[in-house]
Amino acid sequence: MEIKQLKYFVETARQEHMTEAAMVLNVAQSALSRQIGLLENDLGTELFRREGRNIKLTDAGKSFYEDAVQILESIDKSKEKITNVQNLKEHTFNIHITRSDMTTKVLQSFNHFIKQDESITFTIHSEDEDTLEEKLLDASLDLVISPEKLNDDQLKSILLFEQNYYYVFRQKNRVNLPMQASLSELEDMPLATFEPAIEMAGLFKNSTIHNYKDLSIIQHLLIHHGYVAIVTNDEAKQLTYNYPNFTVYSLVHLNIKHPMYVSILKNNEKPFVNQWFNQLRQEFMPMYQPYTD
Repeated sequence: MEIKQLKYFVETARQEHMTEAAMVLNVAQSALSRQIGLLENDLGTELFRREGRNIKLTDAGKSFYEDAVQILESIDKSKEKITNVQNLKEHTFNIHITRSDMTTKVLQSFNHFIKQDESITFTIHSEDEDTLEEKLLDASLDLVISPEKLNDDQLKSILLFEQNYYYVFRQKNRVNLPMQASLSELEDMPLATFEPAIEMAGLFKNSTIHNYKDLSIIQHLLIHHGYVAIVTNDEAKQLTYNYPNFTVYSLVHLNIKHPMYVSILKNNEKPFVNQWFNQLRQEFMPMYQPYTD
């Protein structure tokens, strides 16, 4: 039994005439008769009887007609669901953005971009950094902004900006660091950082650096226990907002920073992915060298 046979049977039952049904279905009457015959053989019963020039459903045909209509309606609904899911997938922008001082600017760019096309829906993911390349390759992510330049031949990555870091402390007898502290001077202090995007322990090899998920803990350690915080500019601003007496100096002289790249799959079939990729390139890359594909 084939779906085509069910369609032919239902239309023939509606028209009660083989020639008219063939015209509606746009098939030869002989092809229609052959398919109806195959269906009857498959079911082991006659579905129609002749009444003059017309044909009528037999009792078995009437019973089967109800089932056939339901089957075809269910198939149509399933097709519609599949189409809707596919359309949703094709118009959903899946992105990952690693936290940085530029996150707000990146999101402003994204917000402006999607407002230009109301058909785009989006999901902002928070993925493990180690899985980003895999998720771009299997298309579960469309665009990634992260510290890693992804070098797979199927991907393209460009540098957007560099994330700088600062050291923050409460100046008193126990902590008295200069504006351009040396690495050894910093490593002499207990250090704390707030969920860094890069591995801080590899930068401060001669000191144990403690990672925290709560800035209020870092603030407490700075005020009461002589810690020094290694944080981004945004995080430094939050700390000094709550406690203006903190001292904040840049770590640019020690080259403690990390790049932030934007990466996409080269053959991503969603046109808006490449469009935003190019828009980000135009918005951020004037600060750096020209980019060529």
